[in-house]
Amino acid sequence: MVVLSFGVALLYVNRANHLARNNAYVLHAGQRLSLEPLRDRQRNLEILCEGHIRNFHELFFSLEPDLQLIKRNIEEKALFMTDNSGKRLYSRLVEKRYFHDVVMRDYRYIVESDSIEVDYASYPFHFTFYGKQAIEKGRFTTYRNLTTSGYLKEVGTTPNNLNGIKILDFKVLDNSDIRDQ
Repeated sequence: MVVLSFGVALLYVNRANHLARNNAYVLHAGQRLSLEPLRDRQRNLEILCEGHIRNFHELFFSLEPDLQLIKRNIEEKALFMTDNSGKRLYSRLVEKRYFHDVVMRDYRYIVESDSIEVDYASYPFHFTFYGKQAIEKGRFTTYRNLTTSGYLKEVGTTPNNLNGIKILDFKVLDNSDIRDQ
């Protein structure tokens, strides 16, 4: 009887362990959204990569007129998601007083993702992000294209990079004005 109970318990533990390894969850505003378990490792990777790209762009390019918030989002979050290419871009913007100007002019930047293309056929995975930046300037809004590219590499997970993905060779390809409203 003890052996049978032990066998059944072992079976349930093994099944629970298998299910836990094959689940992916979507986080929105720190809250886990329910999803059907994903059994496909490739689909899990796609969700992680595209979420990582989207999250990085929101942290780096969505700006409120609050210098402490900007620094916290970029220095304490976004820069852990990229290699030195992202850090160099941030340093150049700081040197040009770009973020200071955002605050002083009381502008608000909002990133809108249009699409993300990731080439999973070769590693590291090349990506291109297509989106727009809405820049609220008082009663007026300016829209800009935002097209970026880079590569994604799997790295170890850390408390600062829970996805275990790093953006390499990050470049802004287009950040031109579209129209004013």
